[in-house]
Amino acid sequence: MTTTNNTNRIGFVRRFALIAAAAAVPAMGLAVAPTAGAQAAAFGPCGNVNDKVDLWKDVRYATPAHKEGAIDVVFPGGDKSRGYAVRQGHHPAQLTDLLVIPTARETGIECDNLTGSDAPHYFKDAHDYVGTLPLGNQGQNPDWALGINSADNRGQDQLHIHVTLLDPTARADIDQAVKNHKVTKDVKGWKDSVIGVRGHNEVSQIEKSPRGYRAWNTDNIDQNFFSALNTQIVAPLKKAGASVGMNNETLLITKNHQGPGFIVLASDEKSGLTPFGVNNIERLLDKG
Repeated sequence: MTTTNNTNRIGFVRRFALIAAAAAVPAMGLAVAPTAGAQAAAFGPCGNVNDKVDLWKDVRYATPAHKEGAIDVVFPGGDKSRGYAVRQGHHPAQLTDLLVIPTARETGIECDNLTGSDAPHYFKDAHDYVGTLPLGNQGQNPDWALGINSADNRGQDQLHIHVTLLDPTARADIDQAVKNHKVTKDVKGWKDSVIGVRGHNEVSQIEKSPRGYRAWNTDNIDQNFFSALNTQIVAPLKKAGASVGMNNETLLITKNHQGPGFIVLASDEKSGLTPFGVNNIERLLDKG
């Protein structure tokens, strides 16, 4: 497992290539050939491959050579079952909302196979596209966020991670919580490290009251965050009698601006968080 800071293998030139993706999308060459003679077991699926889900239909037949309208398609080691496509989201012309979507059938955060030791690190894959987001007005690096919604409150039943910008109010609340030593650096303390974060409501007004999120500061983006969520939060809550599962959870990851590493937020509406939790992280995203 490799520790990765806020680096990006796409870089400055790639950002402009992605903006021109509708005309021509260059190959990234990201896949690493497997060891000679090695044959990794196929990953997934979770859900029926014949399901009529728009995001799944968008990527089902996509390949690195034939992207089917995607900005990029990557099959690590040539393995489609562990691959992903990157598609334009909310504002495609500005590239302020990208979607990283597995090319295997994965309905969402609730899929049991996502917590396995052999599962792809989809959040690491998503993080590799942070550098394609637009720079700020002063040329500063984008204040990015990676987010996935719960099964309780999402629009598409095909796993997709938003690569977009963080709401400025959310950034201020997260930074203050870190300054106040409210965010644990120990994953074993994640369940009890609860902070209040405001975002925006459906009409883009700042929320008057914060919502509750479990917050963890990790140095490593190249890990299985679904497994960590299940092991450190969901399983202990269920053991204690809470009526909660992975299907109720939502995740958001962003850069820690007050020190090293990344801030990981998890929330739900089932486990009795104080402040009250959420089952959708759209309020913390700034899609432009």
